[in-house]
Amino acid sequence: MNFFNALNAVIWHNWMLYAVLGTGVLFTIWSGFCQYRALTHGVAITRGKYDDKDDPGAISHFQALSAALSATVGLGNIGGVALAISLGGPGAVFWMWVVGLCGMAVKLTEVTLTMLYRNTDDPRNPHGGPMMVVDQGVPARWPKLRPAGKVFAVIFSISVIISAITGGNLFQAWNVGDVTESYFGVPAWMCGLALAVAAGLVIIGGIQRIGQVASRLVPFMVVLYFFGCITVLGLSYEQIPESFALIFRGAFSSLEGTGAFIGGTAGAAFIFGMKRALFSS
Repeated sequence: MNFFNALNAVIWHNWMLYAVLGTGVLFTIWSGFCQYRALTHGVAITRGKYDDKDDPGAISHFQALSAALSATVGLGNIGGVALAISLGGPGAVFWMWVVGLCGMAVKLTEVTLTMLYRNTDDPRNPHGGPMMVVDQGVPARWPKLRPAGKVFAVIFSISVIISAITGGNLFQAWNVGDVTESYFGVPAWMCGLALAVAAGLVIIGGIQRIGQVASRLVPFMVVLYFFGCITVLGLSYEQIPESFALIFRGAFSSLEGTGAFIGGTAGAAFIFGMKRALFSS
C-alpha cells in the first residue's frame, strides 16, 4: 500500500499537473485554438458527412465517439466531480472549467497522433494508442531514441492496464454494488459478477461489438444524465445563484467545511479542479 501511495504521489504531484496544463496551453496556441475552430467539423464527421462504406475501418465515427464517452459518463462527470468538490470545495468547479478549456487540446493532439501512427495491417481490427505513438512516432522523428520510445510505450501500457482494472472497473463496480446492496438488498458480489459477465460478453466480440453496444447505450446514458441534471436544477432552482456565488468565491478564497465538504483553500480548489479536468483530458 505504501508503494502505491508513493507512486500516486509522484504521478499526481503538483509539478506533473503543471506540466500537463502547460502542454495543453502550448498545444492550444500552437494549433490556433483548434479544439474550438474544428468543433463544427467534428460534429459533421460524427454525423457521417464524410463516411464512405469503402473506407477501411472496423467501426463508424459515431461508434468511436460513443465508446470514448462511455468511459467518462459516470466516473468522469459524477463520481470524480463529487470527489473534487468534497476535497477542494465548490471552487474546484471553476478551475475544472478553466483548465478544461486548454486540456481539450491535449486530447485533440493525442487522438490525432494516434490516428496517424495506428496499425491498420488488419483493416477490421486496427490497433492504436499513445503507446504506438511513442513506439513508432518518436523513432520516425528521432531515430536514435527508438529504444527510449519502446520503454515509454511499455510503461504507458502497464499504467493503462492498472488504471483500467482499478478506476475503469473496480471503482465503478464497487459503486454500483454499494448502491444496489444499500437500497435494494442485492449482495454487492452478485452485482459485480453480473457486471463482469455482461462486460465479458461485449469484449469477446471485439472492437466491432464494443462499438455497436456503446452506440446504443451511450446516447441513452447521456440523455438520462442530462435530464437528471435538469431535474435536480429544477427542484433546487432557488439555490442556483448561491451555488454560483460559492463556486466563484471558493475559487479565489478559503471556505469553511460543511456537510460532505471538508473545507479548503483557493489553492486546494485549484489543485483538485485541475486534477479532475486533466484526468478527463
